[in-house]
Amino acid sequence: MFKSNLVLLSLRRLAFVITVTSICGTASAVDSMMDVLKPYYPLYNDALQCHGVIAPSGSVNGLTSEPYMTGYCIDIDRQKVVETAEGKRLYILVKGDISFDGSGKKLDYDDTRFDNGLAGMFVLKPKGSSWEVESARPTISVGSFGRGSTDWRLQKLSPNTWGFLNQHSNSLQGYYSDSLVILIPHKRSILENWIGINYNNEDAGKCEDDLSECDNVQTVFAVDTSKKVNGFYPLEMIVDGLIKGKIYHSTTYRIEYQKDKGYIVPDGYPLKDMGY
Repeated sequence: MFKSNLVLLSLRRLAFVITVTSICGTASAVDSMMDVLKPYYPLYNDALQCHGVIAPSGSVNGLTSEPYMTGYCIDIDRQKVVETAEGKRLYILVKGDISFDGSGKKLDYDDTRFDNGLAGMFVLKPKGSSWEVESARPTISVGSFGRGSTDWRLQKLSPNTWGFLNQHSNSLQGYYSDSLVILIPHKRSILENWIGINYNNEDAGKCEDDLSECDNVQTVFAVDTSKKVNGFYPLEMIVDGLIKGKIYHSTTYRIEYQKDKGYIVPDGYPLKDMGY
């Protein structure tokens, strides 16, 4: 049983714990906001009729170790206004899908299993009748098979700071993993933290005979709003399952915010080096 002052969040249904005001989702409102973000996404692809950017895909050239660059069509996934001690702030999450190559030509291939999608986070403050960017990070590699993660959720992580949360999933050759991705404004930029939450290698044949290599673990988490560490609410990770023959039954781990770094996974956390 969790204490009543813990906000329990499931992996696929992240509950809002704040009252927010939506920005009108009309095409004109989106176009107006894209004007504000245009310096970060300077390309417009006429063939695909989308705003875009060239960014690393998450894949690396095996010969040069350089990241592959590709074109992403971007779109606004979430935008919410919140009231802070400094006044209104508009939180925006942009997502991007791999869509065109470096020359602007539409991509014809479907094999994007090694490529990530794209996300961008912005915090804007009022400027006259419009907005200006206060914190920004336009290209973050997150999302599977070349598709940007959707349905980001805004979560209050300190008395005066919110962050966007989502789940990044990866599946390859019988290994399946989920990670919690947390994006938090920090000064003029955005902190990016990844925390392993689910991992399974049963389809890779690791659980047939020798359970010492078998992994099948799930995690839910909570935000403990009853206390602060370095100004932010700690996370409580509740782990159930089997890792390398060790059974975890509602075992709780605490992840605290570290100054200028965000939510850093401690060494004892059992999913620290799994997935991503």
